[in-house]
Amino acid sequence: MDSSNRSHLRRLARLATAAAVAVASLGLLAPPAQAEAGPKVAVLTRNLYLGGDLTPSIAAPTLPMFLAANAALLRHVDLVDFPARAALIADEIRERKPDLVGLQEVALWRTGPIGDPAPATEIRYDYLALLTAELATSGHPYDVAVVREEADLEAPAGAPYLRDVRLTMRDVILVRHGGRVKVTGTSSGNFADNLVFPLAATGGTATSTRGWTAVDAVLGSRPFRFVNTHLEAFHPGVRLLQARELLRGPLDASGRLILVGDLNSGPELPDPNNRLAYLALAAGGMVDTWPILHLGDPGYTAGLGDDLTEPADDVEHRIDMVLVRGTIAPVASEVFGAARQTPDGRWASDHLGHQAVLALQ
Repeated sequence: MDSSNRSHLRRLARLATAAAVAVASLGLLAPPAQAEAGPKVAVLTRNLYLGGDLTPSIAAPTLPMFLAANAALLRHVDLVDFPARAALIADEIRERKPDLVGLQEVALWRTGPIGDPAPATEIRYDYLALLTAELATSGHPYDVAVVREEADLEAPAGAPYLRDVRLTMRDVILVRHGGRVKVTGTSSGNFADNLVFPLAATGGTATSTRGWTAVDAVLGSRPFRFVNTHLEAFHPGVRLLQARELLRGPLDASGRLILVGDLNSGPELPDPNNRLAYLALAAGGMVDTWPILHLGDPGYTAGLGDDLTEPADDVEHRIDMVLVRGTIAPVASEVFGAARQTPDGRWASDHLGHQAVLALQ
């Protein structure tokens, strides 16, 4: 990043911080006096965890190491067993009965003949199909309102697989079937600014395409927009640009707005650069609901390790959030996901979930 861009980031950080302070001084971070007036919508955000770390594959310096890293990745995806994890996540949703659910890292893993130039199509794990089937089996079905495909990456995996492996990432919004919230429209998009990784082993590149999903909905007579996103994890500058795209895109609307997702940004993160996207959203008028209801509670939501076996109290970042703008007041919220594990002792995800109940005033 050149010096002019770094200077711009510093200026925006100062402005966004000042805006956040101004919001606090206006009393918007205190519970409204009539917070419970109006119909209440329950919203939930959950990062499903794709199943492994892509970094060793991206960083592999030679083709044999690239093949080995891809095989290790697929082995790890099998190990952390999304079918078992989907049962836990379905139980969480069944118990909380949210009206709307924002999901990130809704992976679709496929395989195909190694070296075949055609895209791999043999489904190994479809996280969305597995989760919605679990919800239907439990008697609490949810409808898939909108799906946005994001990064779509394919590469060969070495022994013992000797297959091409394809990962398609998706953001998804679910709506409770037969529920009180009525969807009147849907939209989605990919960000124009995405991180591109060089692949030393192949001389090519991989693009970390990300984006957002949204529904326009009505509860009773009150319309609102619900937006779900997953901002870039590995580059604060790209993440900031994506937050600004949200403000110019699905959040550029009057009326009631709810933003949920894994922002990979927060006001207390140790590196100030990792606060920039959050602060930009605050400067754009989005209000963080967690500190309104849990002043002094850090509300950490990540991370429980790649193997999903870290102690529950090892979470140390609050990046899974519910932000609002307009005549919406937070009534209740919780961070959850450390109450149960799979039969082999794994958490449902490397993130905890976050649900908020919001009054539409």
